[in-house]
Amino acid sequence: MEYERGLVIRTAGALPVVAKLAEKLGLVEVVDRFCPIRSVAEYTHGQVVLALVANRLTHPRPLSSFEEWGDEFAVAETLGIASSKLNDDRLGRTLDALAEHLPQVLNLVARRAIERFGISIAELHWDLTHLAFTGSYQGQEEAYPQVRKGRTPERTIVRQVRVGLLVSEDGAVPLLGVSFDGGHADVSAVEPALARLDALREGLPEPGRPPLVVGDSKLLSAGNVRAFQTRGLRFLCPHPKDGPMKRRLAALDESTLAPLAYRPERHKQREPRYLGRADELSVDGIGLRALYVLSLDDRDATRAQRERQLARAEDEIGQLNRGVPEKHRTAKDVERRAQTILERRRVESFIRLTLLEQNGSPQAQIERDQDAIGEAERLDGRYCLVSNDRALSTDQLFAAYKRQHLVEGRFADFKGPLAVRPVFLHSNRRLAALVAVISLALLLYGLIERTVRHGIETLSLDQRRLLQRRIGRATGRKIFDQLRTLTAVRVRNGPLRIAQPRPAQQLLLQLLEL
Repeated sequence: MEYERGLVIRTAGALPVVAKLAEKLGLVEVVDRFCPIRSVAEYTHGQVVLALVANRLTHPRPLSSFEEWGDEFAVAETLGIASSKLNDDRLGRTLDALAEHLPQVLNLVARRAIERFGISIAELHWDLTHLAFTGSYQGQEEAYPQVRKGRTPERTIVRQVRVGLLVSEDGAVPLLGVSFDGGHADVSAVEPALARLDALREGLPEPGRPPLVVGDSKLLSAGNVRAFQTRGLRFLCPHPKDGPMKRRLAALDESTLAPLAYRPERHKQREPRYLGRADELSVDGIGLRALYVLSLDDRDATRAQRERQLARAEDEIGQLNRGVPEKHRTAKDVERRAQTILERRRVESFIRLTLLEQNGSPQAQIERDQDAIGEAERLDGRYCLVSNDRALSTDQLFAAYKRQHLVEGRFADFKGPLAVRPVFLHSNRRLAALVAVISLALLLYGLIERTVRHGIETLSLDQRRLLQRRIGRATGRKIFDQLRTLTAVRVRNGPLRIAQPRPAQQLLLQLLEL
């Protein structure tokens, strides 16, 4: 609100931090380099992109509500753009312009992040997720990822666009985001991502060994292995559990497996919970390293879960039988409902289902298939990792694989703090640009988290304890939550000042060089 004396008070939140970080990356300059605007324009595309990124990080809003956000927050004071100019038409024009230069803009910003923050790309983690969109999207442009119906991890079918992230092991910084059609297969998304990685590395001094790209089993195909070999890149991923691999895993003699050095935080003081054995295999004639692994925790958890599901299925089948005497239930109805129960509990391969008549009513009779259960138990907790890296030890390879949670955590940020929800845009062209904006926001999010975590080591013991009490482990979500209540004050035309930050906020601003 504004007073007669010219006192302006606005919610600042993390806006000053975002503006400072964007300035260090030269975000506005990068966008304006590739997306110039008419000289008579009041604001550049770069300034509008910065506003889009800042909104996503501080108070995510639909594009139609940007003016309200600009009125409430210190947008004009920190970003230098009037809230009245943030209407959906202006935002749409910027998205249209940005869409034509997405790889160039994203690669240059990522390269600057690597150089200016000293981020190592020796180990990168790759995975895909989906973003849901509403609307029919008729007549989509072929040059941009298209909204298509696709299956989600929850086994639902939604209109979506798929997004892949390359996340650095150093600080879990999402350096590159790549968009694909909603029905795009995971396997065929790898080569386009590697092409983007090539373009990113072209402008960087060669730091030594090429990056190790860690991913899931979709990374492993003949075409992808050749793509890694051609580029001189290293990779690490699990082998798909196809028929031949299942037979190899089942045949593993547990006595030939040696303890691995990796210890989860929860097991630091306990005996080894991971066993492994090095081996060799080939894909399309290319010799690769194999590491067979047995996770004792996974084995125990899988068996306990299977037993719970079997018990629940047996209980539900019993309830079904007790309700069968209704005359309209035929044997076919009972069989169908029993089969549905088994499939929902995912135990259909471990149960023999038969029907019998009891007092003139059909009953579902089930019996555990001990042979099938025993066969499944021989695979519990077992998997095989594959890599073309010959220098890292087996312990180093395994530790790199266990860091795959870094990219999964960033997907949680994508859909959590950054509030990516089902959205509607008028074209898939703008959709691609909006996904790029969210990727830029996630990059800044990761940089802020990394900067604070590194800076904590420079604080005194009392200061570290204060931050520990306020935010615990310094995650991006907790850092932004702590900065959320910052207020900005400006008197007349004087400089903008942060009004009375709390001690923990002062420390965070200090670490973030504000």
